[in-house]
Amino acid sequence: MYKPQWDPNRLRVVEELRSRGVNPYPHKFEFTHTIAQIRELAKNYPVSHDPFYRGIRTVGRVANIRRHGKASFVDIFDEGERLQLYLRVNELGERFEEFHRFIDRGDIIGVEGDLFYTLKGELTLLVRNYELLSKALLEPPDWSKYTTEWRYTHRYLDLLYNSEARRVIQTRFRVIQAIREFLNSRGFLEVETPVLQPVYGGALAKPFKTHVNALDEDWYLRISLELYLKRFIVGGFDKVYEIGKVFRNEDIDVHHNPEFTMLELYWAYADYNDVMKLTEEMISQVAVKVLGSSTVKYPIGEGRYVEINLTAPFKRVTMYEALSSELGRDVEKMSDDELRRLMDENRLVPRGGQYVRGFMIEKLFDKLVAPKLIQPTFVTDYPQETTPLCKPHRSKPGLIERFELYIAGLELANAYTELNDPVLQHKFFEEEAERFKRGDEEAHPYDYDFVMALSYGMPPTGGLGVGIDRLVMVLIGQYSIKEVIPFPMVKVQ
Repeated sequence: MYKPQWDPNRLRVVEELRSRGVNPYPHKFEFTHTIAQIRELAKNYPVSHDPFYRGIRTVGRVANIRRHGKASFVDIFDEGERLQLYLRVNELGERFEEFHRFIDRGDIIGVEGDLFYTLKGELTLLVRNYELLSKALLEPPDWSKYTTEWRYTHRYLDLLYNSEARRVIQTRFRVIQAIREFLNSRGFLEVETPVLQPVYGGALAKPFKTHVNALDEDWYLRISLELYLKRFIVGGFDKVYEIGKVFRNEDIDVHHNPEFTMLELYWAYADYNDVMKLTEEMISQVAVKVLGSSTVKYPIGEGRYVEINLTAPFKRVTMYEALSSELGRDVEKMSDDELRRLMDENRLVPRGGQYVRGFMIEKLFDKLVAPKLIQPTFVTDYPQETTPLCKPHRSKPGLIERFELYIAGLELANAYTELNDPVLQHKFFEEEAERFKRGDEEAHPYDYDFVMALSYGMPPTGGLGVGIDRLVMVLIGQYSIKEVIPFPMVKVQ
């Protein structure tokens, strides 16, 4: 059984305080200002070495204690803001020595006092009273001794003591808020869909499975938000979106986490061209709102960055055009045997062990072209085999009306003109079921209820999925997805 390795000296302090009738973990502390509010307040007063605002009550965690005889300077911080405290025997009497006896780095305290500026111009609170609000039983970490992986497993400390980690996560949530504001302003309604589903769907991926005891059935954590959001469209909600977690039992690396955050939206009476325009406008406006600029820098190597312009409109190219340009020959005129040889030369494993033409083209594109798409690029018109949920192209047989958005070599978004023909959807699901029987573990399962929903009639619809984590990576300039996820998946130590 795990036994916490608490600091014995700090435990003794807790015991002594309790023996004196002092609760080292009180229920509440009334304060008048946060540290950020104190700094804003001070801007309204001239710099003064005499107290200029009295009766301030605030809270914070102790960062440093510097004693100078009968006086001490103490730094506290809260919500990323720091404030210097000045403690003297003159104001505190015997409680001055008690502070140094009972208060350590990492403790959370409440203080009351008067604001002034030191001779060096440092905004400081002259402390007239203090209270211990939470005794830390462990020393703050020495960051020089810990690895990046340790930061992820102790994310609460990373956010507390690492200002860059805190900035990244704060920006992440501002991005999500800005996306919500953008979509709400365009008339979209935020909705919710089930996380546990009897049939997983909406993507080609391996699910996580669980057992529902009350039903005695196996259910799945959702791999996509798509099929239930489309049910909203069938139900008469014309513009809906959801920002939520999805789960895929797949790789963990710098670009993948099995649990990640998706934005998916569905727009009745629109197609993938409308969704493309909406997507570029959303990303451009979110960047300006959150970062103040539509230009970002993304790391491409040790100390090297590339400047990315997120101003709409973005470049557009078909998958066949992009791959043909890279290969120096027309992909449409290449035989299946030629594509298979290219697959083997590039050590690409066919999906489900089956050399299907559309999947081979997509695999070759992902390997040879996608990593080179640094500036925002919409790649359009995919082979029909790549998804069973997309409407066939209106003028290009064998293709579907699908696009993916690439930025910094990352796939950020996937969108369709949605398939709303129930007979064709039934046919595509049956083909996917056959692929599964032949060993393709990522084939889409047949969702009978979804086909039934389509059978009642779904209007023409455009759909979009955006990987929030990857979008934040691009906006903030982070190479690893683990940096932008508050609590990424790591192996239990």
